[in-house]
Amino acid sequence: MTLQHRAVSVAVPAEVSAMITVYAAYNFPGAKGIVRDIRVLWALEELGLPYEISWFDYMKGGPAAMDRRAVSPFGKIPALEDGAQRIFESGAIVLYLYDNAGKGAQDAHARADVNQWCFAALNTVEPVLIEVLRWNYRWRDRPGREVRYPEILEMADERLADLSRALGGKDYLVGNTFGPADILMSTVLDFAQSEPDLFARHPAVAAYRERCRARPAYARAIAKQGEGPKANAA
Repeated sequence: MTLQHRAVSVAVPAEVSAMITVYAAYNFPGAKGIVRDIRVLWALEELGLPYEISWFDYMKGGPAAMDRRAVSPFGKIPALEDGAQRIFESGAIVLYLYDNAGKGAQDAHARADVNQWCFAALNTVEPVLIEVLRWNYRWRDRPGREVRYPEILEMADERLADLSRALGGKDYLVGNTFGPADILMSTVLDFAQSEPDLFARHPAVAAYRERCRARPAYARAIAKQGEGPKANAA
């Protein structure tokens, strides 16, 4: 299958010379905002970096069917090429983009603050919330749901309660300034959108998620996500 590209017109910082290529999906019914390439698109829009997108049709084989193991050993999206640099995993890509644009942490202590929240989003919160998503969509008829799903909801409730306490009235996670950890955490929270009662019980988390989603860069990213090769003709 031939990959198709679309160049996105944005302001180009003076220090940027090479075009970034993002490997992203289209044709994923009902999953807009959920597919993890939104994290990369959002970071690029926040940073004002130029990029193009190589699209694959999710309904025609999925990422593993594409010849992209040169940039991702698992054949998954998102992946990114920046000149000779090839990166996979959404968290690693987002951190790389911020660092390479000079917007990342400036010392080891600041980096630890950012990294711990990025890893918390992906390793502590996401595994639970993605099960909320799966049990509400893919696994609705799976045997044992009446036992397992309440357990998952209880764990999700605990994670959001912990996050609410950690926010402690702050707008954002690190230094009260929007950054990579917020891109990752707020998109992870989207996995639980099928359970609005979770957010109703944790209004500080709900407000945090909406605050992040209200950013203009998110609006631009979500508009681009899933456009597919048809956008080339626009």
